[in-house]
Amino acid sequence: SCYGQCHLKFKIHYLDKNFVFSESIATEFGTLVHATEEALAMALQNKMPINYIELKNKFIIGCKKIAQKYPEDWKKLDKSNRNYTEKMYTYLDSAIYRLEQFMIDHPNLEIIGIEQKFEYDYDGVHSFTGSIDRAFRNKATGEILISAIKTWPVPAQNSELKAPAQFTVYAMAAQQLWNVEASKIKCEYDLPLCDLRQAALSDDIITDGRAQLD
Repeated sequence: SCYGQCHLKFKIHYLDKNFVFSESIATEFGTLVHATEEALAMALQNKMPINYIELKNKFIIGCKKIAQKYPEDWKKLDKSNRNYTEKMYTYLDSAIYRLEQFMIDHPNLEIIGIEQKFEYDYDGVHSFTGSIDRAFRNKATGEILISAIKTWPVPAQNSELKAPAQFTVYAMAAQQLWNVEASKIKCEYDLPLCDLRQAALSDDIITDGRAQLD
């Protein structure tokens, strides 16, 4: 996306390695949600009971620290017309239970990857490294569902769902990690604050995304 916005920005940032990173309330809240989702997935994968009270307490403590660090930003309304207090309660009241309910509703799925690290050799010159938030396998068909967790306040637009580069890389890595055909890989954004899962709008995420990567 950076390359699409500005080639010079991409060069300065990624090629010349002039990295500029500053923490923000969005990144810290997102990290907190990811940590909670990771704990939920680990418990479900290991068929262990989920201690929701403990997870909620940790989440509340984490939110209090974020609110103290960014007092003004904590009160601001976002695109969904909610502040962070409201988003905190959205997560605590309902979103935290979504993964367990999803597994109940889809008994054929099993969790096979949680913050799954990968390194993928793209063409012998360039490689991609990263981690996949969550991956499921359909026990009946062998299909893989890759799920990227986003704490976006509103759903993605259709234009953002057409073969995102992130999913293309994830799908190529999934081929290598789990020895699966490209046609059996599906990708989605999991949006807990929107109570929504949005699938990538592509029948072949790898073919459709490689042109952009090239």
